[in-house]
Amino acid sequence: MIVKWLFAIHFICLTICAVLLFSLKRSEHLRWGLGYMIVWVTILSSLVLFFLINKQFKHWLLLKIYCVVFFVASAGFSVFLQGQGLDTLLPPKKCCSDGDYLIRQEMDEPAIGNYLIVLLKNEGIIEKQIEIYCYPKADSIKVVEDKGAVAIYCNEIEPFWCNSKRCLEPLNNMKAKKNEIEKLAKDLKVDINYETFHF
Repeated sequence: MIVKWLFAIHFICLTICAVLLFSLKRSEHLRWGLGYMIVWVTILSSLVLFFLINKQFKHWLLLKIYCVVFFVASAGFSVFLQGQGLDTLLPPKKCCSDGDYLIRQEMDEPAIGNYLIVLLKNEGIIEKQIEIYCYPKADSIKVVEDKGAVAIYCNEIEPFWCNSKRCLEPLNNMKAKKNEIEKLAKDLKVDINYETFHF
């Protein structure tokens, strides 16, 4: 009975993994690490099933072959993708947050260790991608939705595109009013990355 339930859980999780793979953007995640838990349950359940299946089961040999092939292929592929900067087994590092918005650090070029930061917004159970910025990390952020801007603060490393450790970036690709953005930057005591804003 336990084997049947475990197979049901395995295939339900496998279906959810497939749906998430094709419905979420690369940088988007389920909140609270739920997506990663589902991946781990999918992979590890095949290993547990391999040891639970015995000769009492019809087609036991085929089931064991499926379990071992699935475990080796999925675990190996997941480890490979994780090494390529695609977060399949472990979530990317959370740098900071402001209300429903948060910043995660994502690997851009694994071979040379380049990082980007991704601005995400909590919407239901999904961390939805808002924008990607060319910063290696962020120590804090201040999102101003009505002006379509986000102030990014980097205490240690200067960002790649902006010659300041405190820089104002667009929240999205909407056109911004230059005078409002300049006033906001003055109020927040940050510099403006003029190259990224659409005035």
